[in-house]
Amino acid sequence: MKFAHFADIHLGYEQYNLPWRAEDFFQSFKRAAEIAVKEGVDFAIISGDLFHRNVPSPRTILEAIEVLRIFKEKGIPVFAIEGNHDKSMRESAYHLLENLGLLNLLGFRKERVEGDYLTSEKVEGAYLVKGVFKDLEIIGDKHRTKWQIEKILPLLKGGGKSILVLHQVVKEVVDIDLEMSWDITIDQLPEADYYAFGHVHMHREKRIGDSFLVYPGSLERYDSREASKFIIYFDRLEIREGEEKGFCLVENFRPRFVRVETRDLFSISVDAEKKEEAEMKFLEILRNLNKSAIAVAKIACSENLDSKKLLEIALGNLKHAEISVKRKGLEEIPVIIPERQFFNDFELKLLEILREEEEHAIKTAIEMIKEHLGFEKKEKGESTREEVKEVREEKRKRVTLFDFL
Repeated sequence: MKFAHFADIHLGYEQYNLPWRAEDFFQSFKRAAEIAVKEGVDFAIISGDLFHRNVPSPRTILEAIEVLRIFKEKGIPVFAIEGNHDKSMRESAYHLLENLGLLNLLGFRKERVEGDYLTSEKVEGAYLVKGVFKDLEIIGDKHRTKWQIEKILPLLKGGGKSILVLHQVVKEVVDIDLEMSWDITIDQLPEADYYAFGHVHMHREKRIGDSFLVYPGSLERYDSREASKFIIYFDRLEIREGEEKGFCLVENFRPRFVRVETRDLFSISVDAEKKEEAEMKFLEILRNLNKSAIAVAKIACSENLDSKKLLEIALGNLKHAEISVKRKGLEEIPVIIPERQFFNDFELKLLEILREEEEHAIKTAIEMIKEHLGFEKKEKGESTREEVKEVREEKRKRVTLFDFL
């Protein structure tokens, strides 16, 4: 048995507000799908964040359809879960793709779903929709908050051979070299033959007994932490290799990382005393980069630097550049700092939704906040304290798993 494990594809992401970057993300997914089909996979798994937003544009949906048809035309089923970027309170783009026969959505639902590759199990008032391939169960659920996932995990245990598909952060994986907040620990996970995870954008593998817990990483370079090279020029020039991008081919539950060609993104750090020295070091670096690349540069100098001039030089040598300059010994010159440095994933998604100038965006944001904080919807009309207490007690009596979700 062989399958492809993808995660964090982020279709529709116009990184740095550049529409052509969304095309890069689409092309990377297409290349990966073609490789997987050529390798003869039996099925494919997408561990969340197929889309960058939970309401993708029509063009982005068409891109997803184009790639998923590559699998469908070969009779290869695709199983998927919703990630933190593209999950929805109600029906999402995933449901549309499922109705088109392009993927099979895993997780809890209100109604039973049965199909060639899906079956449902009644679990405390809800239905856990699971994938089925021969004698293998593929069990998963969409991204959840930390307090939700702790309650749900015991319900995701398979009866025989199984794959667990989640879009969460496991403490033991990120503790080593990544600064990320975590959702769960290894000892909370139910037994499975393979753990197909998403959410961590760097390729990571962790052995759990005889099984593997795998993050294939994002298919494209999502930010400068995922740079193809880190170039540091202080006293001397230093170049460190960055992250490779791709997905995992898994045969008999043993993963093999497959590299996918992407546009280079370079992270550059320069430190100098004199203005001329800073410019010289920066130019020396640029001469050795390919013209199709993106660079994110931080330049520190004891003298004032002309950031506009440096940007013009960079754009003459690269496809795109983001530059920030700092006067050593003084406060940093104001620059646009990435939101990710200030906000967590939930807050970033909320900000993105609120930027939309549409009424449904406000409603979606309110529902997100309610779900995140665990608020109950208030009954219409005024009620006395005693009436509210009676209603709450009655709700407690008839609470189901789906009420909790």
